Amino acid sequence: MKKHEPVYNVFTYFEASELRAVGIKQYYRQGSDAKKLVFLQERATIDFASARRLPLAQPMRREEYHAMERLGETVYMFEPLFAEVGAGVAPLYCVTPIVDGVPTIHVSVPLGPLDVSKLPDGVAGPGKMDDYLFKYINEEAGTFNMPGLIHDDYFKAIRLLFNNRHFISCLKLLMSFLDTIAYVEFGDRLPRETPVFIDWLRTFADPDPAGATPEELWEFRNSLLHMSNLESRKVAAGKVARLTPYVSAQDHPPSTDPMVKYINVYQLIEAVAAAIQHWIVSYNEHPEKMRTFVQRYDRVVSDDRQAIIRTPPVTGPGDGATETA
Repeated sequence: MKKHEPVYNVFTYFEASELRAVGIKQYYRQGSDAKKLVFLQERATIDFASARRLPLAQPMRREEYHAMERLGETVYMFEPLFAEVGAGVAPLYCVTPIVDGVPTIHVSVPLGPLDVSKLPDGVAGPGKMDDYLFKYINEEAGTFNMPGLIHDDYFKAIRLLFNNRHFISCLKLLMSFLDTIAYVEFGDRLPRETPVFIDWLRTFADPDPAGATPEELWEFRNSLLHMSNLESRKVAAGKVARLTPYVSAQDHPPSTDPMVKYINVYQLIEAVAAAIQHWIVSYNEHPEKMRTFVQRYDRVVSDDRQAIIRTPPVTGPGDGATETA
C-alpha cells in the first residue's frame, strides 16, 4: 500500500478586492493524486478558518493576482508557506480563494496557466472565445507571438482601411490604437498629467515619427477623434502646429507656414509599426512586464476576439436556432 504523503490546502485571503494574506493546512493522505485532491476540495470550505495564515508584506490587487493565475505564476506566492512546512519540490496542493471571509469557488481548474477558453460558460463572461495567451503561444519554442496578436487585433484593420483608401478612418483607428497600446504600457493617468499617448511615442518611437512630434500627434489625435477635423484647441490657438495628412509616393513639399506640417499617412503607419517592434523587444529585456500586460490586455476588446453565444431556438412557424457573435 502506498504510504501516507503530505498534501496541502492553500488559501488566498482577499479583503476589499486586495489579496492580504495566504494560508496553508497540511494533511497526510494515501491513494492516487486525484483522490487526494478530492479530499482537499471537500475540506477547503472548513480548513480556511484554521489554516496557518501569513500576511503579505504588500497587499496585491485582485487583478494582478488574476494575471499571475493566467500566467501560471501563483506558486511563487505560496513558496514561503511551503518553506515553513518543508513541503519540498512540487508539492500536491489545492488553492481556494477566500473573499471577505467567504470561500468563493466558481470552478475547479488544474494548476498552471489559466486558459479562460476552457472555463464553463458564464464563469469568465458570456459565450466562448479563444484565449489569446494560448492562441498565440509557440509551444515548441515556449514563446509568445505578440507581433501576431497586435497585427490581428489592430494592424490588420488599419492596413485594410488604408488599402481601400479610407484614409481618415485609417488614421482614426491608428490614433485609437496608440491610445490602447499606451494604456497597456503605462496604465491610466489624471487629465493634468502627461498623456500616456505622448510618453509611449517618446519611449518607443523615433523622435519625430513621420516628421511630427509626439505633442503634435497628440493634438492631431484629439481633433481627429473628437471632432473629425484638424484643429484642436491648442492648434486653433497657435500653440501647436496643425498636421495635414496626405497620401503620395513622393514627399510633399515643406510648408512655408511654420504652424502647418504635412505628414505622409503611409510613413506614419510604418513609424508606428517600427515603434511597436521596439515596444515588443522591451518585453524580452524586462519579462516581468508580461504580468502587467496580461492584467490590462485582458480588458481590451478587438474584432479578432468575439464571444460566440448560442441562443435557444425561437418557437414558432419558420423559426429556428440562431447564433450571435
